[in-house]
Formats: sequence, C-alpha cells, structure tokens
Amino acid sequence: MAFSDNLRAARIKAGMTQEALALACGWSGQSRIANYESSAASAREPKVSEVPLLANALGVSIASLFGEAPASQSPRPAPAILAETHRFLDKAFGTLGKAFDIETDADLFADVYEWILTDERPADQRNLVDFAAWREKRDLHRGTATHEQNGRAAAQADGADKRRA
Repeated sequence: MAFSDNLRAARIKAGMTQEALALACGWSGQSRIANYESSAASAREPKVSEVPLLANALGVSIASLFGEAPASQSPRPAPAILAETHRFLDKAFGTLGKAFDIETDADLFADVYEWILTDERPADQRNLVDFAAWREKRDLHRGTATHEQNGRAAAQADGADKRRA
C-alpha cells in the first residue's frame, strides 16, 4: 500500500482521529493529516523530518508507514475492519440472493478489506458500485487491470463471432 494508506491504517488501528494525530505531532488541526492520507495527485507528502513524529505518535515503525513489515512479524489486520468487511459482503451477497462464503471468496474479502481501509465514508454509505470503481482504479494504477475477466469475455465473444461466420 502507499504511504497515505499505511498512515491512515495505522491511525485507525491506534484509535486516533486525524485531529488527535496532528495534536500528538505538535500540529494544530487535522488538515495536514488529511493531506498526508489523501491519494489525490495534488496531496502533500510529509517532510522527511515529520515522518518520525508520525511514527512515534502512532507507536509504529517508520518502515511500517512505508509498507515494510518486520521480517519476523506480519501485520495484524484490524479486527473492527475485518468485521465491517464481513458485514459489507454479507449484505452485498444477500441483496443478490446469495450467501457469502469466506473460503470461496477470500480474494474478494481481501480486496474489500483493503477498500474499507482507504474509504473514509460511514459503513452505511458504501456500496458495490463504489467498490467496483475503486477496485478498477486500483488495478489500473497497479497495472493489473482485470485482464483475465476481460480476456475471457473477449475470447467468448470472438468464438461466438467465428461460429456465426
């Protein structure tokens, strides 16, 4: 994840608001933290001298803010976000008349978890359309757009065209 995502996840895990984190770093207001957590191209990044302040206030390592977990320790998911992820998927699958199964949809669960970590809206304002848009944007950013699904659909369409000819 990007620095902005790691900072937000660490802040949430620490149970701090943006304002509380800013005050713990000796700054007034939350706008600086909001900028650092923003994934917008115009967002500010912290100065090198500010990163240790953020890490100390959050009780995390500087490396963890840059996405590097210690080799001997894998990051522990936030239990509240795990529960929120499960509730979201249960509700989404329920509206489709299906039951969510963590074993068969573990990758989807991981993606929704990552989305919820980065989405600041209240849980009742999240929906599948917004999740799909976020995932597509994320995959394009990573350079791994869902070519597998698109490729399968294109191959099926191509096969149908050849059979008609």
